[in-house]
Amino acid sequence: MSHWSFLKTDLNEKQDLFIDCRSQAQYQESTLKGAYYFPFVKKAFASDPDSSKKLLGPIEEILALAKKEEKSRILVFDEGMGMFASRLVFLLRAAGFQNAFLIGQRWPVDGAKEKGSKELDIGPASKVRKLEGVIDKAFLEKNLTRLQIFDTRTPEEYDGKLPRLTAPEPGSLCGRLPGAFLWDWRMLYDANGELVDKTFFNKKLRGFPFMPERTTVIYDYNGARSSLLALMLKEVGYNDVNVYVGSWFEWRKSNLPKQAANIYGQTGAGASAPRVGGIDRKS
Repeated sequence: MSHWSFLKTDLNEKQDLFIDCRSQAQYQESTLKGAYYFPFVKKAFASDPDSSKKLLGPIEEILALAKKEEKSRILVFDEGMGMFASRLVFLLRAAGFQNAFLIGQRWPVDGAKEKGSKELDIGPASKVRKLEGVIDKAFLEKNLTRLQIFDTRTPEEYDGKLPRLTAPEPGSLCGRLPGAFLWDWRMLYDANGELVDKTFFNKKLRGFPFMPERTTVIYDYNGARSSLLALMLKEVGYNDVNVYVGSWFEWRKSNLPKQAANIYGQTGAGASAPRVGGIDRKS
């Protein structure tokens, strides 16, 4: 299998700061020696300044921990190279720390295990600062017609049949951003739960009418599922890759344009994906 450079399997307690992105119960039962747990990684954030500060606080704390403990790398893991670990790696790199990686092993990861006891819930940062490759609603509103957009949710969410994959609430607005093309996040994995190789990924990528030099935006429900695709696109040569951190969680509450809009729970809700230029956006 082609190697993704954001995956690491060589673990070193002396040089690595470990971050566990599994559930709180899993972390407390057993984790890698010295690993930290930050609950923020599973939360949804809007893209307004106050929300951005809440997102930045834990990121800055992780970077401060790495410096304090003299760690040269930050290695992040969950059950298996999943959305929350990918999200944290992308955010750490967006904050300027490029030596952040996913652990390229499914749990249980090789190495000393202990009960997790370093759970930290950090407050907001003192001020907003730019995260490279993280965009807000205002940027999307201004540039919507000039962007190439990936939706990494499921077909049911994309088609306006579900507002979110997990615990959808009746009365919630379903739909998608105008002009978005679907790339189901689950299709980034093979039948064994491993990341697809680069050759297969590039072949699928050529099926979209996208260009590596154009600004690319990725979103889902809360900006988590998008991050893995963002890491992969950057590695195969896409120049300007961005995650919309607010994603559908924020966009659905705005007065901005939407496609396949429906209220979840209403009879007859749901719409099929349109074809544009002869291309089925679900392919």
